[in-house]
This record gives sequence, C-alpha cells and structure tokens, in this order.
Amino acid sequence: MIFLPIVVRELQTASWRKKTYSVRFWTAVAAVVVCAAIIIFLSFVPLLPGMGWASMGWAIFQGLAGLCFFYCLLLAGNTADCVSEEKREGTLGLLFLTDLSGWDVALGKLCANSLKSFYALLGAFPVVAVVLLLGGVSAGQFCKVSLALLNIFFFSHAAGLLASVLCRALDRAHAVTLALLSGILAGPPLLALAFSSGRFGLLAPALAALSPGFAFFQAMAPKGGRFFWTSLLLAHFVSWFLLALASRRLPRCWQDKAGPARLRWRDRFRQWTYGPPDFRADLRRRLAGINPFLWLMSRNRVTPVIFRGFLGALSCIWIGCGIAAGKSECIVDFIIGICTNNLLMIAGVASEAGHHLEEQRSTGALEFVLCSTPVAVEEILAAQWMALRRQFTRPLIFVLVSDAAMAILGLCFNGAMDKSAFAWLVAAVMAILAVDLFAAGWVGMWRAMAIKRPTRNAAAGETIGLLIFLPCFFHVAIIISWAAAPQTEDFPDSFAFNLGLWFALALAVAAVLSVLARRRLLTRFRRMAVMQTGEPVGIIGQLVRSLGRTAP
Repeated sequence: MIFLPIVVRELQTASWRKKTYSVRFWTAVAAVVVCAAIIIFLSFVPLLPGMGWASMGWAIFQGLAGLCFFYCLLLAGNTADCVSEEKREGTLGLLFLTDLSGWDVALGKLCANSLKSFYALLGAFPVVAVVLLLGGVSAGQFCKVSLALLNIFFFSHAAGLLASVLCRALDRAHAVTLALLSGILAGPPLLALAFSSGRFGLLAPALAALSPGFAFFQAMAPKGGRFFWTSLLLAHFVSWFLLALASRRLPRCWQDKAGPARLRWRDRFRQWTYGPPDFRADLRRRLAGINPFLWLMSRNRVTPVIFRGFLGALSCIWIGCGIAAGKSECIVDFIIGICTNNLLMIAGVASEAGHHLEEQRSTGALEFVLCSTPVAVEEILAAQWMALRRQFTRPLIFVLVSDAAMAILGLCFNGAMDKSAFAWLVAAVMAILAVDLFAAGWVGMWRAMAIKRPTRNAAAGETIGLLIFLPCFFHVAIIISWAAAPQTEDFPDSFAFNLGLWFALALAVAAVLSVLARRRLLTRFRRMAVMQTGEPVGIIGQLVRSLGRTAP
C-alpha cells in the first residue's frame, strides 16, 4: 500500500497543473513590486532625512515580513471549508468506505488546499532576501523569520482544517477559524502578561511561547529573541496537536447524530449568530420590505462584530508599538499601521461584496431567482450596496478616526522629520481609501460572478491585487522607464510630484475598474449567473459555438 496515498496523488496532480507555477510567479512579481515601491517611498519621502541604507533595509524588511505574516493568517480560509463542504454535499462518507484512516484524509486535505499557497510563500522569500544587500538585517535573522512564517503557515491551515471538521455551515466554519486563530495567537501572551507579576512569573515566557506569533516577533527583534527556538518548537507542536484532533474527529464527523445536548448547542450558536426569534422577525419585517436580498445578506450579526473587534485590537497594537518605539522609529510604525488598517478595510469589503453572490451562484439559487421571479439585476446590485453600507459604515468611521489619531501622535513627536510631508501622506492615504472601497464593492461582485470556480478567497484576492498592486506597479514602471530612457531629463524626485503621481494612478485605476466592473455586471449578470459545467472548450469549440449562436 502506498504511504499517504491522497498526499501522493495531490502532489502528482499539482506537478503538471499550470496554476501551481503561475501562482508562485505572480506572487514573486507582486513581492518585487512592493519592495520597489517601498524603496521609492523611502527614497523620495523626506520623513526621516537621516535614514541610511541600513535603516532603509530594516524598514523594508519589516514591511515585507509584516505582509507575509498577515498573508499566512489569511490563508486559513483555504482549509476552513474543505471538509464542511463535503459534509454538506454528503460525499465525505465515501472516503471512509475504503481503508483510508483519519490521518490520510486530514493530511491529504491539508496538502491539497495549501500547496499553491505554499509555493506562493516560497516565491516571496527570495525577494525578501534581497534586502540583505542593503544592510541592517543579518542572514540569521532572515532565516529565523522565514522559519517563523512557515510555522504560522502550518498553524493557520491546521486551525482551518480543525474548524472545518467541527462545523458544517460555511459561516460557522469561518467564525470558528477566526476564534481559533485569535485565541491561540493572542491568548498565551495575554495570560503570560497577567502572570508575569505574580508568583508564576518564571512560567510567563514558557506560556507566551505557545503562540506562533511570539516566535515571529522574537525573530523580528533587532538583537534576537532569547526564546525563539523554544517558541518555534512549542508552536509547531501546537499545530500538530490541532491536526491530530482534526484527524481523530474526521472519521466520525460525517455521521449525523441527533442528540439533545448537540441540538441545544446548535440552537444557542444559531441564536447568538442570527439573534433571538423576535429579533429575526423584526429584522425580516424591516428589511424584506425594502429589498429581500438586503434581508438575506444582513442576517448574520456576528461577522461585523468580530471584524470591528479585530480592527480595534490591531489599531491599539500599532499605536502602542509606535509609542514604545520612541521618537526615532515611531513614524514607520504609524505608517505601517495606517496602511494595514486601510488594507483590511478593502479586504473586508471585497470579501463581503462577493460572498453571497458566490454562495447563491454555486448552489444555483441565483439562476433560479433570475429565471422564475421578476427580480431585476439592478435590485440585486442595489441590495448588495445597501448591505455593504450597513455593515462597513461604522468600521470605516473607526478606521478614519484611528488613522487621524496615529497622524496626530506622529506629528506630536519632535523628531527629525518633515511634518508637512507626513501630514500630506496620511491625507492622501485616507482620501484614496474611500475611492478604493467604492471600487472594491464593484470589482468584488464582478470577480465573484466571473470566476469559474467560486471561491471566496480567490475573488477577494484578485480584487485586492487589482486595486493595490496595479498603482504601485505603474508607479515603479514609470520611474524605471524614465530612468532607463536615454537623453531625457532627470526624474523629478520631489515628494509632492511622487505623491501626486501615486495618487493619480490609484485614482485612475480605481475609476477604470469601477466603470468596467459596473458595466459588465449590468450587461452580463444573467449570463455569469449560470454555472458552466462539463469539460473546458478550446478555441475551435468556442468558434463553433459562436457560429451556432449566429445561425438561424
């Protein structure tokens, strides 16, 4: 018998799949663009005039490592629905009619849903290693950060797999995944902080070392962390423990067993998620009269609360890190915090904009509604926008207030920085946030309808890539082409010109994508609502189909 047959089959299948290599290539391209954009930003923006090459290399390393950290956490969605989807379709029990064990299925699911992301993460590491040439970062520190990121990658996928085994519904699986990530990442450090002043103070470092994030921050310490290897091993064992729980529960989770205690737990969770019966009836009475789709998308009240809490905690962390860094390095922390908050807002809008359309399109409900009811496409899109405004108005206000607070704190520090440049930079970032959120709604809905295989992470990832990386790519391309062109004037290196160029490019990209997405949604919505089945058709087949449509 082959050892781990599902893993072997997935590796063989991925070896000839084109997307396995294209994802790694485009991730490396995105990392190169981000690295070049940060270098251009630190070269032209006179925030810290005394910054040398070593300080610039350390700042770039911090930015890229932070992006990889959040990327690894977001990848938990790859496995958050891999088992629960098969439970909903009733196909999970077929796997256990063979002699496969729980470990075989668990490792197979883990390998099948994380392989492309693993190649993408490996494609970004060589770009991060280029920062070693600038100085400020040692080779040992780079290796430690790489090991910590791989450990977080393994932990996030193991947590998502366990949540998928424990849950059946998609929203519940994502909520449990977020709870596991938040509890294991932030729980041990908070407990260690609470016990540090008592009689158990010696156990505080060992307790904090259980968090995978603790090893990452230990690796990011300028002088190196004392408990890095301990935290790395303990967090690795925690990930294997989550995977062992998933594999032990997997052979029995596909059976539907009705029990009083389990039904009570489900009822409590449903009441907590959707509210008590009176609340649900009142919500349906108020929103269904406005638009039925608005009521359908506004029932879940847990996801907005979790999103607001995560934004609040992250903003407090960035403000605390900036204050603790002192006058010399607080500006970098505040800028990273502002960009992170804005990026999370765009990611949240892009994800929620296409989530319900993807779900209804994959089940065939959207096609049935369009064919059998008088509901117009404009009504569905209007309901999407009403639900987005209802869910993200308060988080947007909070993010703007948080950005303004970081800007005020940065201006209050009397360091060697250009305060007017910092103020203009924060104002431009806050202004472009509103435009990007409007574009994220249209582009998120468009990509959710246009993608062949509806997956929530894919549509949101494409939206973020189009809105965030395209302006940076055009900015870097313009600067490089101007510098490489012979017999041309020097490129203007003033802060105002480069900030205005980036702002104009971001505004133009958002406007063009919004118009394009809105036009395609209004003209092709009914066609895209139909799920395409069967084998892919080549060029000759497409030509024959087009001739068949034009024939009488």
